[in-house]
Amino acid sequence: MQMPVAPRLPLRTPRLVLRQFRPDDLEPLLAFHSDPQAVRYVPFPPRDRDAVATVLQRKMAGTAWRQEGDLLELAVARADDGAVLGDVLLALRSVEHETVEVGYIFAPEHGGRGYATEAVRALLEVAFGQLGARRVTARVDARNTASRRLLERLGLRLEAQLLENEWFKGELTSETDYAMLAREWRAAAQPR
Repeated sequence: MQMPVAPRLPLRTPRLVLRQFRPDDLEPLLAFHSDPQAVRYVPFPPRDRDAVATVLQRKMAGTAWRQEGDLLELAVARADDGAVLGDVLLALRSVEHETVEVGYIFAPEHGGRGYATEAVRALLEVAFGQLGARRVTARVDARNTASRRLLERLGLRLEAQLLENEWFKGELTSETDYAMLAREWRAAAQPR
């Protein structure tokens, strides 16, 4: 992977646009970043307006990788009306090992319609295509069955189950780790 690297934006799917965050995303981002149900399995508590405003500034800047640890953070908007449904990211975990981690959070009221699957599929296409990743990983709270099913639908394989590995929001929790290699992604895309 050659640094710096950034995807060509926006990314378009049949129903969605994955684009850079902008200042007018504060209200929709606040709606789900402050929702205890939406943030149950993510590594931050419900956020207030000030916290979301601070995070939004970082998200607006997170559109390229320059070094390990950098995040590409994108708003997920419905193509027909521009409503922001979610927030996705690709984190550069290792330049040497060409490894990227995918993450996502969606407003609960938009669940069950395939938006998250469609958005994460677009992220995988970019990670393995434009960005040149060799390996994509995802770490999921073992209790988050919806997220686990999403990753399995997209062909990521379960690699590890870390039992009672950390205290998370006051509870001892287990983690499931998923991964996919670029060659597996390409093979899955081949017509049968």
